[in-house]
Amino acid sequence: MFNRLILSLITLFLLTGCSVFNKEKVNLTTQTRFEKAQIYLSKNKFEKAKNEFQIIIQNEKGTSLSLEAYFYLGESFFGLKNYEEAIYHFNYYSMFSNQIENVEKAQFMKSKCEFKLTLDYNNDQTQTFLAISSIQEFLDNFPYSTYKDDAYKMIQDLRAKLAKKYFENGRLYLKIKKFESAMYYFDIVISDYYDTKYSDESKISYIFTYILMKDYDKATEYFLNNKASFKNNYKLKEAEDMLNEYKGGIGLSGYYRLYK
Repeated sequence: MFNRLILSLITLFLLTGCSVFNKEKVNLTTQTRFEKAQIYLSKNKFEKAKNEFQIIIQNEKGTSLSLEAYFYLGESFFGLKNYEEAIYHFNYYSMFSNQIENVEKAQFMKSKCEFKLTLDYNNDQTQTFLAISSIQEFLDNFPYSTYKDDAYKMIQDLRAKLAKKYFENGRLYLKIKKFESAMYYFDIVISDYYDTKYSDESKISYIFTYILMKDYDKATEYFLNNKASFKNNYKLKEAEDMLNEYKGGIGLSGYYRLYK
């Protein structure tokens, strides 16, 4: 009886010991895998890093290590230019993490993904508006972020893209002599995108539109009323020279300006 009790205790001890040992081994393996994945990421081996972080998330659900893996998995997807997946993982990390510095970076990277998903100016610009909104939200949440200069630069680039879209729409209507429609788009650029180079370009095109309408007096009046608002002195001179050159008609240079 006593021998059986001793044997049972020894067996229980061995089983418990093995269980603890195996658990520690699994944890060690996971930590090693995490460090290995980070090394892959630092070497821009994004596919390998992605695979390792995905295994960690699958095997360590609900743990702090799994949550950290979401952040780095987002960076891996970003490196692979899979921006939709990156956004998902950065958002997930931001929702559940209390590591404010990494949350800040995750939100910045999410904004950067939105920026990367925007299309060229001659395509639909819905994503561009979404990206600007996302970046502005980041700046509102982290006004003193170390990433704020990069964020502002992205907004400037996106605004320039939208300005170019409206400006080129105006030029298109100008070419087919739809003057009111052309002016409509030039007005949008001048009023809403005044901080872009296309604002001065739109003022010049506005003057040119009046010249094409054979209303030189209005062209001159517009120039005089708006000359102080030009941001670039070279563009101001271009507008003034254009008035002088096309006073008697647009000629070949005017047609080149129109259809270039």
